[in-house]
Amino acid sequence: MIQSAQIAAGWHEEHAGENRILHGEAITTAAGSIFLQDDCWPELVERLRADRGLRAFARRPEREYELLLGLARRSDCRLALAYTTGGTIVGQVTVAPADSWWGGTEGTCEVAVEVSAGWRRLGIARQLLRLVAQREDWEEMIVLGMGLCWHWDTEGLGINRFRYREVLKQLFAPYGFDEYMTAEENIQMDPANILFVRLGSRVEKERINQFLGRLLQSDGLPGL
Repeated sequence: MIQSAQIAAGWHEEHAGENRILHGEAITTAAGSIFLQDDCWPELVERLRADRGLRAFARRPEREYELLLGLARRSDCRLALAYTTGGTIVGQVTVAPADSWWGGTEGTCEVAVEVSAGWRRLGIARQLLRLVAQREDWEEMIVLGMGLCWHWDTEGLGINRFRYREVLKQLFAPYGFDEYMTAEENIQMDPANILFVRLGSRVEKERINQFLGRLLQSDGLPGL
């Protein structure tokens, strides 16, 4: 972990007066040692590069990298990365404001998870989620995860989309996420799609009721 630690620690030394907190750790996997870092900042991401198997959301590693860098530059987003000793990003968890379909409920965010093709089945996604879930503000948020089957590499994993759906449920369940029914149009497009929601323990009842009331509305009209 020497080089990964130097990437983070070196930046920290250069910006010691800016109160930047390094919330990360080193872990060992069967494919090698990696570093996990939550709340990644742009200057750190600029020193990294995307693994060639990181392509679920933007289809190409180069575009995926630009997407991650853009998220790191936004003050309203959180980016957690898993990267190798050589500075290659092999996994990510992003937490960003949920889109307008959710009615603009304050403090409602969407979480997205991805692990590069050559680094799967090593527990990296679970470790990144654990790191993100340790933060204190997690309990003040409504966090949703949208599992959309057109992002899933079912062929690469050798499983069908319904089995992948179950894998996602097992991944999110330990961190307080439950499956919810919804009329959201993307979820409705395929029966394998799934919505996970975590209601933070310090979220006001009014916000929870507002969010739950939106779940089964279609195009802003109540009732299904």
